[in-house]
Amino acid sequence: MKNTALVFLILTCIGLPQTISADERAQYSAVILSASVFNDAGVEPSVWSQAQSRATEIMQRSGILLIWLDCGTPASPRPDLNCSAISYPTHLSVRVVPKTSPVKGDIFGQSFQDASGQGNYVLVYYAGIKAFRSATAVPTGELLGCVIAHELGHLLLGTASHSPTGLMSAVWQDPELRQAMRHELLFTGDEGERMRFRFAAATAGRQELSEPRYSSSGK
Repeated sequence: MKNTALVFLILTCIGLPQTISADERAQYSAVILSASVFNDAGVEPSVWSQAQSRATEIMQRSGILLIWLDCGTPASPRPDLNCSAISYPTHLSVRVVPKTSPVKGDIFGQSFQDASGQGNYVLVYYAGIKAFRSATAVPTGELLGCVIAHELGHLLLGTASHSPTGLMSAVWQDPELRQAMRHELLFTGDEGERMRFRFAAATAGRQELSEPRYSSSGK
């Protein structure tokens, strides 16, 4: 499995934006995305609520309605069968873990995708976010919400989806952190279009595969 990572100190590969024609834009509209969230890090309720609100607003500004499924913490799991009903692209998984990245401490999140750019699993490293919090005025919940939105963006945009600046930048520097403080760290209009189009295409493809096939024969 390939993975993409949000790194704050080292710039990784940046994908160039893809264009979408007017005819293709007409084929999709606002989408509904479910996310099973596992709070393995035991994030405080006030911080967790702030993170969910920020991620929800970021996605909504790009025409994506994000529905959260609270799947609990290790100490208080929620036996909701829907939490395990993960299915790309309509139902994704977000797991916030208490440790730092085993690869590098300045990686705050990872999204896992296959060779075709499809994936449904996000890991967020909460210890790394809390350690970085001391170097910025951005509240922990705001920062966590932006990281979650960034990683969900990777799953919806596919491979090579980093951008030179903004939310999908591989390196958040002072301009991005100032945007986060003003609640302006968002997807670009082009990124929003690409996410919605790709979501619609993947959904249509899965519906086609699930439809029964009929054949007839005669003389």
